[in-house]
Amino acid sequence: MQNLHKPHIGLPINEFARNIGVRILIAIVFILLTLPFWIIFQDVLTRGVMSVGWYRQIQEVIVPYELRVIGTILASFHLPVSVGNAYIEWPLQKGQNEVIYLIWNCVGWQTLILFIITLMTGLAGKHSLISKIEVLLIGILGTYLLNIFRLVLVILVYMEVGRTLGRVFHDYFSSLLTLSWLFFFWWFSYKFILEEKR
Repeated sequence: MQNLHKPHIGLPINEFARNIGVRILIAIVFILLTLPFWIIFQDVLTRGVMSVGWYRQIQEVIVPYELRVIGTILASFHLPVSVGNAYIEWPLQKGQNEVIYLIWNCVGWQTLILFIITLMTGLAGKHSLISKIEVLLIGILGTYLLNIFRLVLVILVYMEVGRTLGRVFHDYFSSLLTLSWLFFFWWFSYKFILEEKR
């Protein structure tokens, strides 16, 4: 008698999902391994900027601008913040105000410099000029938006959990966010934007 039951065939493994999972794991390992070097690199950059005196321009021009942007974003969520030229403050439950000062070293210029350094190698291949310009514009805009997001998030952490955890978040999460952004940006650029010269 003929067996009418077909043998059970297991579902094939989704290769795409498996590859994405492996890539994400590799990215996380890479980011964690490079984090100490990035923190040291930031320290060297900071000392270099201080030695030539550029920090004054950053403090006088960029800090007030970024504080206004951050204050506008937080106020749009109905958070009771007020902004000065170098600080942002909000009321505490006990009738006092919490004040956070934004100094020139926190505005994200290190991320911009690291982005520019990666451009030197990332755009060195034989790609069309249009696709290189697209990568450059997306990278500048993405780095700017990432920096604003980072600062807003740091202020929110300060507001919600206090100064101690806020400092830890500021020091380490910011670096992780920067490295994650650059990794994602170059993966996205090579996958979807950069085109070989014809």
